[in-house]
Amino acid sequence: MAVQFRLLAGACALALLPLSACTTTPSTSEVAAPLAPQTTTYPSFDGQDISYTRIGSGPVVLMLHGFTANAKLNWFDSGIAQQVAAAGYTVIAPDTRGHGASQVPDSPRSWPRDAVARDQIALVKHLDEKPFAVVGYSMGSLTAMRYHLLTRDGERLLLGGVGDSAADEWKTDRSGAFKAALDATIGGSDAPGAIAFADRAKASGSTLEGYRGALSSRKYTGADLLETFDIPVLVVTGDQDTDNGTGSALAEIIPGADYTQIKGTHGGAVTDPAFPGVIISFLNEGR
Repeated sequence: MAVQFRLLAGACALALLPLSACTTTPSTSEVAAPLAPQTTTYPSFDGQDISYTRIGSGPVVLMLHGFTANAKLNWFDSGIAQQVAAAGYTVIAPDTRGHGASQVPDSPRSWPRDAVARDQIALVKHLDEKPFAVVGYSMGSLTAMRYHLLTRDGERLLLGGVGDSAADEWKTDRSGAFKAALDATIGGSDAPGAIAFADRAKASGSTLEGYRGALSSRKYTGADLLETFDIPVLVVTGDQDTDNGTGSALAEIIPGADYTQIKGTHGGAVTDPAFPGVIISFLNEGR
């Protein structure tokens, strides 16, 4: 247990602390002119209400945040959503099940197989418009892979904050460490990893039980399945991010995929000022 807590104690590196504590939010001059985001809910495949925020107009870009974050922390506080919208796209950014405003009962029935990916299928049905692209970060990238595997929707796929460990469906050490720290937090522990989880839940408006549910449905996509992907894929990781394996190695598994390195740790790279430009350039290549 002590080892697991030490693994999680670097909370910024694991994206467990509020982003404001780990990185600097881009200044107003670095973010495109403000648009008006609108947040609402939709009924998912099992009737659970899932929250999402919409901004901009143009081709739909589905943006999926990381574990313990929410749409605001990953995409709006960083200015990424605003910049992508200003570049001529409709950003749809849900709070994924068990995170932020998308709370569900703490019950196994609330976490069926591929629940989070199926939420995105229900969201697209609700919107009645297929996504032009899906952009994920960390857990959001794992979900993006599952969504594409199940639907083959979208013309482009950007996978941020993941490496070749995401292609190993038997790898459980990272999820196991998270679960141990979560269980300890719920049990009242004051160990560093437990405190980090409690702080992150407070910052994102989430619950520890929601995080635990999300871990229960976390699924990796095997290399043989990734080899069937036939759309343009870009893998992006920070130069100090090896939390989920190696990004360049993941790109080698997916046919025709490219790899781009930005600056930062796993938790910090999402706010590298270069990241929005990387996303927009990749999207624009498909128009």
